[in-house]
Amino acid sequence: FRSDVAAFVVMAAGVMAGAGHDAIASGVSAVTLVLLLEKRQLHGLVSKIDRTEMRAGARFAVMAAVILPILPEGPYGPLGGLRPRQLWLFVLFFSGISFLGYIAQRLFGRRRGYAIAGLLGGLVSSTAVTLSLSRLSQSRPSAGRALASGVMGANMVLFPRVLLTSAVLAPAMALALWPWLVVPAAIGFVLLLRGLRDRGAEEKIPDPSNPLQFSSALQLVVVFQGVLFAVAYARSHFGQQGVVGSGFLLGSFEVDALTISMAHVANTGTAAALAARAVTAGVLANTLVKLTIALALGRGPFRWLAATGLTLMAAALGAAMYIRPGL
Repeated sequence: FRSDVAAFVVMAAGVMAGAGHDAIASGVSAVTLVLLLEKRQLHGLVSKIDRTEMRAGARFAVMAAVILPILPEGPYGPLGGLRPRQLWLFVLFFSGISFLGYIAQRLFGRRRGYAIAGLLGGLVSSTAVTLSLSRLSQSRPSAGRALASGVMGANMVLFPRVLLTSAVLAPAMALALWPWLVVPAAIGFVLLLRGLRDRGAEEKIPDPSNPLQFSSALQLVVVFQGVLFAVAYARSHFGQQGVVGSGFLLGSFEVDALTISMAHVANTGTAAALAARAVTAGVLANTLVKLTIALALGRGPFRWLAATGLTLMAAALGAAMYIRPGL
């Protein structure tokens, strides 16, 4: 069967070359040759993919190739309006990030200790990891140091995740944003390295049941649209302070939606420095929420270790905003 497929591909490439598409025919032939040479490795990779991942990949293909092209551009309504195609692009963006985080956990997060599990779990949701490990500390107080290192890993990865999202969607905002985030990211990295020496139990944080996190992505997009309306209203009625204040309030619920929303407003007329300041305020609020979770639910050594690390991160964010008020 594989030989028949290869023969058909070669014949199709020959037809394309005869029609004058030499570059495409050469590319198809080269890719086919590589696939045939690496088929054993590919078989090993495919054997590791289960039905959950196959379904997730198929659903993502339908979302990207079927639904996206038929959605209208917009806008519809007041305050900048609704843009259906843009909103669906963000659904794809959120789902893609969740899927990559899920794959990373599957490949590298098993039996690596809480620090690495937390680091990889933070690719999906640092708040969920903080909540999960805080609850776990109630039944396993002796693993407090290892659990706290997992929280540090999850919260440290939030900073490069925010910067990467900003760099992709609004490079100018990313340039204004990174000086505010570099110090708290460094604090989290140092604390993570200290925790790596204490692996704790050989367990992993449970994988999410839905790799695409589609329902969560839809909720984030609703938040995203709400942020756009809130920022438009705050900018027209309260000026710069309204934008930063809305960033602080909304960041306590969802940093990813806030980051993408601010990237959008930075690309549509708002100063990049102001959008970056609003994102920093949101990250600060989100860190304070996770600090509250660790203090309220944590037990034993975990409570004060995780709370100390999160307090240092929050202090660094607040100090950066104070030192660079006009950046």
